[in-house]
Amino acid sequence: MKTWLTYLAAAAMGLAFELTLKDTSFFFPVVNFIAGITMKLGIFMVFPLAFFSMSAGTASLSRKRGHSTYVWCATILWSILTSLLLTICAVAIFRLFPVAFPATSTTPENEQQAVAIYQSLSSVTVTRLVSANPLSVNAFINFIKSSDCLLPIIVIAMIFGYAIRPTSEIIRPAYITLNSISEVMFRLARQIAKLLWIAIFFLSATWVDALIEDQTILIALKFVALFGITIMAVLLVILPIIYAIMTGFKRNPYRQMIRLLSAGTAALISDNYLFSLSALYTDCRTNLGIQKSVVGVSLPLHSIITRGGSAMVSTMCTCALLFAINGANPASTGATEAVGAAVLGVPTMLQGISIALACTLFSFISSLHSGYEVVFITTFALGSLGVNLGGAEYSILGILPLINGFAILLDVMLAGLGTSFTACHLKADCHIRARDTV
Repeated sequence: MKTWLTYLAAAAMGLAFELTLKDTSFFFPVVNFIAGITMKLGIFMVFPLAFFSMSAGTASLSRKRGHSTYVWCATILWSILTSLLLTICAVAIFRLFPVAFPATSTTPENEQQAVAIYQSLSSVTVTRLVSANPLSVNAFINFIKSSDCLLPIIVIAMIFGYAIRPTSEIIRPAYITLNSISEVMFRLARQIAKLLWIAIFFLSATWVDALIEDQTILIALKFVALFGITIMAVLLVILPIIYAIMTGFKRNPYRQMIRLLSAGTAALISDNYLFSLSALYTDCRTNLGIQKSVVGVSLPLHSIITRGGSAMVSTMCTCALLFAINGANPASTGATEAVGAAVLGVPTMLQGISIALACTLFSFISSLHSGYEVVFITTFALGSLGVNLGGAEYSILGILPLINGFAILLDVMLAGLGTSFTACHLKADCHIRARDTV
């Protein structure tokens, strides 16, 4: 049975148990406890996997002139291009079908609470950016304490991989050993991907419960409908066109996306990019048949900077929030006007592009806030444009599992397709016997 079908079946069972047993006193304490443990176990595997695979991949690519540079450049190009295109598409769709963002139970009661939340986000962002520097504290402590973001792992792995490249016979045994350990990590990731359905069973119950408790999705049908239509348009039309053009129509984009469904499903239900990485490594290596060195170097980079899905969803939420504040009454003063980007009613195309650029910019560091990417991007994009909504932007928290879950699903799809794009032009395909089995 396909892994993504197993994941969906587990999610459906979790939903059924949630609806059946939600009124019992023991259900949610037990489910939340187990969901927390399984989430941490799923994330725990990612850090050694990323370290060893990127170290071995960097060492392997460095053996051929220009290959390592090409992977980096292709990854950055794919990230920037897809983020800009998706955010501009979001602006265009919203201008055609403007819908106000719904008020939720998480909207701050006053501006003081909003300021406190903003200061907390700023403090956490600065702290995590500083901790990403491997020389800021003891390097070993920095490595083992990296539980939120892969950035410190990537820095250390890249340095280690470059140093261990087999430039002489005395280093070759160490390179061979590292390559073998990397293969072990990929094999272990495959086994974990097969077992993630257990975690998804429990996580799906908490995912649905968070949405039902807030009840926003039951009364904000217009926004949910627009959001769903936009996501489907991106998955079925926009992403396939981008991928087909950038690969020169050499591969079927829909076949590639189907082979990435297990990682996408894990991302949607868990609402956590890191949790889905084990499945994404397996999908790219096994289902897409991409060489281990390209997967090992490309995917950690994509996990940091390829956040076009989060940027697109944040752009849509930002436009919807501005429309909710000023759309019904253009003379209202709920939002201050930014220089060159007045926000009255439906944002103009120029104003929308300003929002898209701001969301794209902050998406590149949104990985520092795993599980809260959309909140972070929207909040800081509004701040950079000089727009004050008095804390209305934190109403996103009420339906965050839905919004952020689909944003991460798009990010995962973009990462997988981006790795495939790199492999296509680098001719880094390899034959995998077990293709399409996960």
